[in-house]
Amino acid sequence: MDDRDLSICAIIAARNEYHYLKVLLPHLANQNIDVVIIDNDSTDGSHKLYEKHKGKPIVMVENLPFRGYFSLSEQLERKNNLCKSLDHDWIIHHDADEIMEHYKPNLTLRDAIEEADKSGYNVLNFDEFVFLPEPNRDYSLDNYHTDLLRYYFFQPTENRLNRAWKRLFGFNNTAFGGHKLQGDKLAVFRENHILRHYIALSQNHAFEKYLNRDFDSIDLSKNWHGNRRNFTKDNLTLPCEGEFLHYLKKYDSKDFCKAKPLTKHFWDWQ
Repeated sequence: MDDRDLSICAIIAARNEYHYLKVLLPHLANQNIDVVIIDNDSTDGSHKLYEKHKGKPIVMVENLPFRGYFSLSEQLERKNNLCKSLDHDWIIHHDADEIMEHYKPNLTLRDAIEEADKSGYNVLNFDEFVFLPEPNRDYSLDNYHTDLLRYYFFQPTENRLNRAWKRLFGFNNTAFGGHKLQGDKLAVFRENHILRHYIALSQNHAFEKYLNRDFDSIDLSKNWHGNRRNFTKDNLTLPCEGEFLHYLKKYDSKDFCKAKPLTKHFWDWQ
């Protein structure tokens, strides 16, 4: 089988993620990566976007009822069950506010998966770079992927984002909040790839996304979301500057600074 014949599917759980998906879906389609959407009762027009991209890249849309709170446990369980029913060679656990790519310039996520598969690896791990808007900027109407360049390197632990894997090995990602895989014969690729996390697109978006979010009691019993339970307008206020903040010279640069890995997100810096 030629590498380009590898079938790859990204599974994305989304609720009101239109601003992200309008950029992400064409990005994945251009790499011939299929997408399964688990829609959590979106009300922002996302369904029109699903219809627009039906067939390329979206091959399936499933509904997960919204119960008034964020449930990562339900989302991961649904993703795990979908993995068993899909017939793709590789699976990607993808969030709407992320873009994943090869760590080398001019190479893509598909390139990373093809390289790993050809070399006998079955898992990709990623470094997380969190992109943070300036307090007076709104990137929701722009192409945030090309315009938002300010970031920090977030690494509370090593080998924490096993986010793409070869499906037939039956790995499970439900135990560690979707971060680390469980299973036999994990062979993680020798280099970490890049995960760009666009955590918010403006100050107002940060407030809308996090201020009034309630969490599933099942999630909380697993000690998940520990640093996201006590948001206030004060700690969610975007910093103007900071010693941990860096800028890419251009959007497609992969010259990320990893000299000072952070173990806390910006709302815990104060």
